[in-house]
Amino acid sequence: MVDAGLKASSVDSGMPLVHARPGVEYAKASDEHGVLKVAAGAKAPKLGEKLLLVPGHCDPTVNLYDWLVGVRKGAVEALWPVTARGALY
Repeated sequence: MVDAGLKASSVDSGMPLVHARPGVEYAKASDEHGVLKVAAGAKAPKLGEKLLLVPGHCDPTVNLYDWLVGVRKGAVEALWPVTARGALY
């Protein structure tokens, strides 16, 4: 179980991918949570471990956030505001 469901990532073009975790699949999403499926022989995430999820459809996922966080080699390198988020004309 992960703390990232439909309100965290759009799934209309497929489920998010679990970055750099072979054998770990994001299998199902509810509003607030996602269910991971761990293949036999794959390393299961530890309780509280942070995972990187790659959304299946970036546009509606980006629209859910005020900021994008750029991470390189495990360190935050940049913060980018999503300036048009929630814009109504």
